[in-house]
Amino acid sequence: MIDVSALTNEHSDPSRRTAVIEQIESACSTDGLFVASGHGMDRQLDAAFRAARGFFALAPDVKDRVPRIDRYGYVPDRIEARDPADSAYMGRSSLAAEYLDMGLGDEVDLDAVETLGCAGFVAAVRAYQSAALSTAHGVLEALATTLGVPGFFAARMSEPQCRLRFLHYPKTGRLDDGTAPVFSTPHTDYGAITLLAVDGLSGLEVLCDGVWTPVAAAAGSVIVQLGDMLARWTNDRYRSTPHRVVGSSGAHRFSIPFFVNPDPRTVVSTISSCITDGYPERYEPVTAGEFLMERIDSPTEPYI
Repeated sequence: MIDVSALTNEHSDPSRRTAVIEQIESACSTDGLFVASGHGMDRQLDAAFRAARGFFALAPDVKDRVPRIDRYGYVPDRIEARDPADSAYMGRSSLAAEYLDMGLGDEVDLDAVETLGCAGFVAAVRAYQSAALSTAHGVLEALATTLGVPGFFAARMSEPQCRLRFLHYPKTGRLDDGTAPVFSTPHTDYGAITLLAVDGLSGLEVLCDGVWTPVAAAAGSVIVQLGDMLARWTNDRYRSTPHRVVGSSGAHRFSIPFFVNPDPRTVVSTISSCITDGYPERYEPVTAGEFLMERIDSPTEPYI
């Protein structure tokens, strides 16, 4: 748990900011993720969760009016939506979940979503996206500082390619053998970083020393996860952590991941401070857009 308030407060004591950056460096070089407190998004996050619950509470035929177009829009929890051959949903590997993907622009007609019966939906989404992007900038600048390249990521985020996902896992119990159902196959996130807002119910597990370990995070917490793109940039100094989602204890679970990626035209090449004699460059340069497209179009459903 790291209090990140010093990263976004320009009046913070420099020594406190330095201490926070050191904590982030330690977490990112070992676990590849941390739980952020003091993010300052409580009001926006509460509104976003209300908007998500309101949307998912709509009747199935109503939610189906929000089409899945070019990887944005609504994906229902139905068998056909889990068929990789179904181009309407681009395939997915999750076992049971529904979600709504939204970008920073007009990829999804949010006004139309609001007219379906979700009052205040547009304002909630846009306010949270803005707040989350600010938090992401603070975290990325902290990482840039640890790498000796302050301002590096900020210079590549003028037109970021970010995705906000409202995600609903249905109420479920334990399986007959006593284990929890696994909702997603083990995976790593693809982009730079992910801000995962949670509702306090258990579900996320990370792979630590070969053991799946639950991530404890209270409602309103934001889990910061590193993605594969950041691993490329840092020559695996900061690596993405394999994780999965398992069923919670008999309750509906909601989460809101915000996938943060740079401008699509950004060339992702290894930061020079991450190349040493002991760690020669491992990755070829690639644009952020090309890298994400290749990963998203793979057989595995991205980002769940």
